[in-house]
Amino acid sequence: MGKYPGVKILILVLSIALSACSGNAGRSKGTVQKNSQTPQLQPTGTPFPTAAFTPAPTLTPTPTPIVILDPKPIEVRFSADDGSELLGYYYPGSENPSPVIVLVHWAEGDLTDWEQIATWLQNRGQLDRLPDYNHTWKSSDWFPENGRAEPLAVFIFTLRNCEGGCRAYQPAEWLLDIEAAMLQATRLQGIDTDKIMTGGASIGADGALYGCTWLNQTGTGSCIGSFSLSPSSSLTLPYDELANDLIGSDPPLPVYCLHGLRDDASVETCSGFPGLVSVDYGYIENHGMELIQSGQDPDPLILFMDFVEAALAAGGE
Repeated sequence: MGKYPGVKILILVLSIALSACSGNAGRSKGTVQKNSQTPQLQPTGTPFPTAAFTPAPTLTPTPTPIVILDPKPIEVRFSADDGSELLGYYYPGSENPSPVIVLVHWAEGDLTDWEQIATWLQNRGQLDRLPDYNHTWKSSDWFPENGRAEPLAVFIFTLRNCEGGCRAYQPAEWLLDIEAAMLQATRLQGIDTDKIMTGGASIGADGALYGCTWLNQTGTGSCIGSFSLSPSSSLTLPYDELANDLIGSDPPLPVYCLHGLRDDASVETCSGFPGLVSVDYGYIENHGMELIQSGQDPDPLILFMDFVEAALAAGGE
């Protein structure tokens, strides 16, 4: 190593350091080469997100459920045009909508005269078939079987001042009551307003025919026939002219007229009338509701059902 070995080592280290500095300095004076190519992006395997359109859901309207009302009679309170309050009972049919028959009582009673017959016409298993020893038309134990399977609703009501029997003769006011009842029938739930019928006894027979023709003139519903027990033009309106409105329509609508031959006013009304279904019960004095009794030939309730069938056929059942 010589006399001064440490000095030689120091000189060698310095020489190497200077050599390194000299190399770096040379590179710093050169030109920096720039990459002129655009860098290529390599796919990552994940697609770019795209805007997705989700259509609004189509709403299907929920159908309105068809309500079939309970067969028990429903109390209905309504008013005539002059404000008089009236009471009625609605016997719903077995389908919705159902045809309906509006029944008008006679001067000797009120809506209760029709209760058993209304239940029999409705034919929904509510008839108790109980005897009534005072009134044959309320004694349902003898009523014939109602073989009609199709639905039928019934609406009965009491004319003003007639609870338990009419206390005064009020034809003009009763016509208002009948108009109100016919309009009320068109508003009952579950009614086919194109298939409305009427029936009545005595003053109610005249009133029922009037109500039928009047409703057809209003355009609020269609009355397709009327059933009469002992009519006599007792409400100051000519029965024959009202009947012709129905019989002479296109198609002809049925009008039935039942009477006893000792009931002079009804004989005059029902006899010799072209197109009228006239049925006499021989030389009996029975009038109005009294015609509805067992043993009659033909059975008045069977005729009632025949009338319903004929009216519905004419009305396009």
